Amino acid sequence: MDMEAQMGQADALGAQQQPLDAQKLTSPLSAEAAIAMAEGLRQRRQPLEAAAIYRQALGHLPQDLRLHNNLGICLWLADHPWEALAPLLEARRLDPQQALPHRGLANVLRDLNRFEKAEEYYLRSWQLTADPTIAWSLSQSLIGLERYAEAYRWAECRFAMAEASCYRPQPYWQGPQAAGALAQPNTPLHIWSEQGFGDTFQYLRWLKPLCSQPGHRVLEVEPPLVNLLREGLSWLEHPPLVEAKQDSPAPIAGSSVSLLSLPHHLGGAPLSPQSEPAGAAYLRIAPHPSGDRLGQRQPGAPRVGLAWAAGRKEDDCFTWREFVKRSLPAEQLLALSSGLEASGAELHNLQFGPDADLLERAWVGRLQPDSDFLEQARLMANLDLVISVDTATAHLAGAMGLPCWLLLPFSADPRWLRKRQDSVWYPTMKLFRQSGSGDWRQVVTAVVHSFKRHAASFNWLDP
Repeated sequence: MDMEAQMGQADALGAQQQPLDAQKLTSPLSAEAAIAMAEGLRQRRQPLEAAAIYRQALGHLPQDLRLHNNLGICLWLADHPWEALAPLLEARRLDPQQALPHRGLANVLRDLNRFEKAEEYYLRSWQLTADPTIAWSLSQSLIGLERYAEAYRWAECRFAMAEASCYRPQPYWQGPQAAGALAQPNTPLHIWSEQGFGDTFQYLRWLKPLCSQPGHRVLEVEPPLVNLLREGLSWLEHPPLVEAKQDSPAPIAGSSVSLLSLPHHLGGAPLSPQSEPAGAAYLRIAPHPSGDRLGQRQPGAPRVGLAWAAGRKEDDCFTWREFVKRSLPAEQLLALSSGLEASGAELHNLQFGPDADLLERAWVGRLQPDSDFLEQARLMANLDLVISVDTATAHLAGAMGLPCWLLLPFSADPRWLRKRQDSVWYPTMKLFRQSGSGDWRQVVTAVVHSFKRHAASFNWLDP
């Protein structure tokens, strides 16, 4: 079925699922009033209620492109990508020369794992308006298509985004072959983390080729990562000096570069550590130095660590959507923990933050409220298996070369590709995916079933 046919089906589905709040509005709204009211709801993380406002306004303003476009965005933010198609396609039909509907369609198609079609719409949007946000979004779809060189070239446009968070000002280091890059070997190169903790763990792998040659390198990261990375990167031939980021960083004499720009400058993505002599570990952490902090092992019981919530970011509707989409609801966490325990698992709580007590139960081991990532890593080093949603814990397990089962939503980040049960980034990782949006029940069932099959052998990565 092509997208035009899907549009009719999605439009009918959306009308059936319209929130009752729309019925509270008894008089027609102007487009401006509808936009103001709906945007207020969206800022309060109520995208479906905002969508209801747009639907009512479209009842008497069916030719207003803005209303169709904004309705599609709200449905996308509510994680209803199929419903979002219809209004965005209509917005495109009303004016094919407007960039926003093309960009909105691309975002929706990316969530539907249709990366090829998303690329087409991102490029059309870019042709109409060379917005760096489009370039960044396009780069993520290209990662999903495993076209890494193109992806990381487009990703460099992110520094021009209005919301870009750059720890150090431009100009940035342009790679080892750039003019003047090697002229002053004793001048420090400052490498700073960007975006989330999981991204930092994933892209640390590029420090191995970078630090294979002598040089003064400073890795600037968030304070909770400092102790972990000082120990975990100390094995490198020429390890960097790891320092905590400051609120107001002092000027530097040398050059600087984002950690996320290293794939562009050094190449080699995904730079899988599969062939490393030490296995998959490029972040090397010893178990807790005071001995086995997890107590006496139950005979034959696999030690399993669980992390069930993504980073709780409540800044806006999009970040809140990502938190909800990637996190296990309480009832599914209960089903997962009960199923694993019934199959002989010894369960350990690896969850950080306010969601650590989502489930009221006794854990064999757990993190303390003041634990940092080094403490988490040392406890993980004593486990047989880590089971995590898409959050920093999963990336940390992968960087340490630990067996990890990753639980993914239907519209997973493109880095995890499509339909695969393994990861090109982490050889010790096995992926469990939703078959439909929000269907955690099927994922939990598959995880428990797989655990039953592998618990006796401890061969967690077997099919």
